[in-house]
Amino acid sequence: MRVMRLEQMRPRAAAREGVYLNEPLVLHFSSHVDVTSVTRESLVVRPVGGFEPAKGRIEVVGDRVRFLPELGVARDLSDGGLLPGTRYEVLVRGFPAPDGLRAVGGYPLERSARFFFTTAELSEPRRQMFDDPTPASGAPLTLRTTRLDGAGSLLLDCDEPLDPLTLVDGDFVLRSLDRPAGPAVPLDPRLAWNSHERGARLELRPRRQLAPGSYVLQQRSELAVRDFGGNPVWLPRLGGGQSIEVYEEGEALAHLSESFLDTQRLSAVPVPGVDGAATWTGDGRLTVRYPAAAGTGAEGRVELRGAEGRKDLHAVRLEVPEAEEVELLSAPGLVLLRSQGRITVDGRLVRRSGTGNAMNPERGLELTAFLDRAAELTELGNEPNWTVIIAGGDLFVRGEILVEGPLLLVAGGRIVVTGRVRAQASQLWLVGRGGGSGLDATASAVDLVIDPPFFNPLVEPLTFGVLSVPLPSSGEALRWGEAEVEADPGKGRFQVLYLPADIDVREPVESWGAVRSPRDLLSAPSLRLLLLLTVEPADPQSRKPVPWVPPVIDDVRLEWEPGRR
Repeated sequence: MRVMRLEQMRPRAAAREGVYLNEPLVLHFSSHVDVTSVTRESLVVRPVGGFEPAKGRIEVVGDRVRFLPELGVARDLSDGGLLPGTRYEVLVRGFPAPDGLRAVGGYPLERSARFFFTTAELSEPRRQMFDDPTPASGAPLTLRTTRLDGAGSLLLDCDEPLDPLTLVDGDFVLRSLDRPAGPAVPLDPRLAWNSHERGARLELRPRRQLAPGSYVLQQRSELAVRDFGGNPVWLPRLGGGQSIEVYEEGEALAHLSESFLDTQRLSAVPVPGVDGAATWTGDGRLTVRYPAAAGTGAEGRVELRGAEGRKDLHAVRLEVPEAEEVELLSAPGLVLLRSQGRITVDGRLVRRSGTGNAMNPERGLELTAFLDRAAELTELGNEPNWTVIIAGGDLFVRGEILVEGPLLLVAGGRIVVTGRVRAQASQLWLVGRGGGSGLDATASAVDLVIDPPFFNPLVEPLTFGVLSVPLPSSGEALRWGEAEVEADPGKGRFQVLYLPADIDVREPVESWGAVRSPRDLLSAPSLRLLLLLTVEPADPQSRKPVPWVPPVIDDVRLEWEPGRR
């Protein structure tokens, strides 16, 4: 059997005292590596004895795989991808693990491998904790803020990352030009971001409210803030300092209200890990569109394998695993596959029942009424051979659905077909948003009404979410203020999170850097909204049916200080 070999890992066990906290881990292989095989399961970097993986980014370039640890901003180095004085294990999964690394040609890594390394320890006297790509000198600090309100902070950028350990409260001060004899206002620094590629952003927070007027920014010691190599970074002196104008609080802010009236602000990127997409249709509300026909969930979480004879399946979540072929063996008539949450078809789902009577959904008819009519046809002996697949959340088809008769696909969230779906000619119907290039060319969207349940039928909580496009589109925000949210939790809960516009949507949600307040996104000239709606199941102890009342978000109002683009 042809195999790929792991030939080298860097850094090796070094003579110096520990691996630097920003040092990449580089794996060299004998062949070019299949990018899709490199996952958080096939390459694991974690503290020995721990479960949470080290934070960082995985890159694949030809025959090399690189783990680039995340840079922290906390002064005690507690939030970085690699923690000081910690022993780590690197697990590289290979044959016979089914989720192991593969070469571009599909052949597996020869065997699994495990390595260990220890990071540099934080001690006194300080030893070097980081590798510095510019060891000869530091970079200047560039003042981004020249105008702010009295409650604001100053922002400075540096072209290289900064050592959080070197930040000193009060090292920067503001002196009033209007009252030169008055005391200076000390500024306390914190890192808003620290990045391999973008350098660093430093936020300076005044210890007290600033009165309107003119100020000059000065640095008491040019030796305090340092880069990773211990070189000082400095604030260029222009006539003894840099001039700052302070306005009345809120005077210079811009505003935007996201009222869910413009569907152009909805991103097409699905939110990983949720049960389905929330509904943003331009009616002024973000809601949950959930079909009563998604069933009772009585059969729990279901994986279909092999032959399947049930004619009306009620799942909580439904999956056809990859490489699995499932044949629906039901006698002629209506076959219903229902799931309260998402449905995922990664394998092959087949029904060989022969062609059936045409399915002609009446536009404007409620979905449950349409299914009742189909059931009546079956009872009358008029076997329609219809197959209906209903997801309360999203319906993903990454594998194949091949049905000889009519087929109806329904999703309360989105229908996403990246695989292949085929049915009787001109008898493939879709109810819900979405689609995909893998659909039969005769597929048609039909305007059946997805009617909601009267009472809460859920067995498990369901979460629906969407992502906005970058806001504001001009990318002009220098500093974000607070946000106001108008919403009704109903019989569930809602959450509005804020994240930088330049996230890598291929990464897990946990790595997107979402925060609860836009004030914490000082680094983002524009942001995205991550909007989540969760519906809880009814209390099983309740003696009365609980009405179906999902959460709703009506408005999210943002404010920011505009800056130069």
